[in-house]
Amino acid sequence: MLNLTLALCGIRLASWLSMFPAEPNRAEVQLPHEDDEPTLIFRRAPAPPASLAGLAMPVEAPAPVMAAPTRRSTSRLIALSAGAGLSFAAVLGALVSVQLGAAGFDLRASSVLQPAAAAAAVLRTRGVAEPVEVKAEPVAPVKAKVEAAAPAIAPADRADATLDRAAVIPIPDGIITIPASFSSPDGAYDLVVHFHGVNDVVQAGVDRAGLNAVVMIINMGISSAAYETRFSIRSYLPVLLARAQTALEARGLRDARLRRVALSAFSAGYAAVRGLLNQPGFSDKVDAVLLLDGIHTGYMPLDHSLDMERLKPFGRFAELAAAGKKLMSITHSEIIPNGDYAGTHESTDALLKLTGAQRAPGEGADAQAVYELTGGASEARPRFLPLSEAHKGAFHVRGYPGTQKPDHVRHLTRMAETALPDLVRYWSETPAR
Repeated sequence: MLNLTLALCGIRLASWLSMFPAEPNRAEVQLPHEDDEPTLIFRRAPAPPASLAGLAMPVEAPAPVMAAPTRRSTSRLIALSAGAGLSFAAVLGALVSVQLGAAGFDLRASSVLQPAAAAAAVLRTRGVAEPVEVKAEPVAPVKAKVEAAAPAIAPADRADATLDRAAVIPIPDGIITIPASFSSPDGAYDLVVHFHGVNDVVQAGVDRAGLNAVVMIINMGISSAAYETRFSIRSYLPVLLARAQTALEARGLRDARLRRVALSAFSAGYAAVRGLLNQPGFSDKVDAVLLLDGIHTGYMPLDHSLDMERLKPFGRFAELAAAGKKLMSITHSEIIPNGDYAGTHESTDALLKLTGAQRAPGEGADAQAVYELTGGASEARPRFLPLSEAHKGAFHVRGYPGTQKPDHVRHLTRMAETALPDLVRYWSETPAR
């Protein structure tokens, strides 16, 4: 019934249109077949144009031939016209033209309905395009950018090119020595401040260990009280550091500047380290602490327990070392002091308990060459190997045999084989903060 009604409307409209003069013949525009790309047109509709005139081809310009099968499609033209937002009149004209075509009438370019048909063709070719096959382009492999190596500094341009290492530099209560292993291409230097020990012995140990640092050696007698009293004064060490800076500049180190500081002590020298670490804020500036059979505390008078208050500066630093933020290396013997204070083994056990580090059996003893003060080797003697070890983060403890004075002194003469390697390794692997 709908088709009959539309056909009658089309016949009347055609009769009315025949009153107008026909224009010259134009190219025939035919609608696509139902089987051509059947579903995409019905699944999406293009955005409606601002006006029909914007989509329709100009009447004066010849319309191009749109190659398509001759069979007309009512449903597709309706979808195209509706999807383009055509006005009701244009849609009705297009429907009438299709019904006329179905009745055997040809829709020539002479009809004024030709622009609407052309618009439908434009929608077919522009509004609903062929399905686009998206091909993923192969992703080029990411190539790591190779940074150019920093150009090597010419020997003459190094900050230490003219550095005089020949003799020690005297300072109050000690000396400054520049080992052969010290190197500074840009003027930055690390400093080890060692308390208590024969200068030649300490120098020989540093040379054997290959430590890349300037070394300051301080000696103030055999009493620990002298060290603690002097270095509990906040201004004393900064004065010594300033003198070291001045001395290095005078010896020819260009652009000299202090980078890291390590505190090292043998025997009674531990009291100087305690005094420095007990100063507010100073322990933050210390990167490492080495204690060579030198850590003691007293006993409480009532229960004879350890006086932990005197161990607090060491305990705080040990906890930082166990967390990997500092380095702390301790060696101890089995000597039990004659006085009323704890030995190095007992005092060290308190730090192990505080940090949670656990002892393990050491390597024992075998034969190895013993070094003289000059760094040369003499006859084979028993190696200096620990009975026990404990390691957690950068906190290292080694317990050695011996209960006599020579066993105590050996912690100093063998420092190149015990604690100094920890410092060499730590400074070579950890960047300066």
